[in-house]
Amino acid sequence: MVKIVDNSEVYNLIKNVTDRLGIEIIEINTFRKRGEGRVQIVLYKGDDFGVDTLCDLHKMILLNLEAVLKYNFSLEISTPGINRKIKSDREFKIFEGKKIKLMLDNDFEEGFILKAGADSFIFKTDNKEVKVLYSDVKKAKLS
Repeated sequence: MVKIVDNSEVYNLIKNVTDRLGIEIIEINTFRKRGEGRVQIVLYKGDDFGVDTLCDLHKMILLNLEAVLKYNFSLEISTPGINRKIKSDREFKIFEGKKIKLMLDNDFEEGFILKAGADSFIFKTDNKEVKVLYSDVKKAKLS
């Protein structure tokens, strides 16, 4: 399948549903080839986000997408998972307070995202608290 770069159509179709429920859209990937497609959506809502909620969301989002998308597609909805790679500055804000593994040089260090700002975040380990620029992050993932 070929990945479609512009996911704004799907984002706009589901944003109303997720906003009403206080759910963050983390990532959307859409793929399409020969009239068939796949839509993958990663959603986040703190710690109280269970399978029942995901099933209900799947039904609501599927109805919204089927009304507009004019091709056959499958819909996959998931949560970020415990080892999700943090892919954008925006995700540091979403995951404030969460434990992460952070690579600035060549080794991972475990700590917490205390506070995320526009160009940096505060990273707290057992023995230090440092301001980290997003541009200095080699890798980061939830842990």
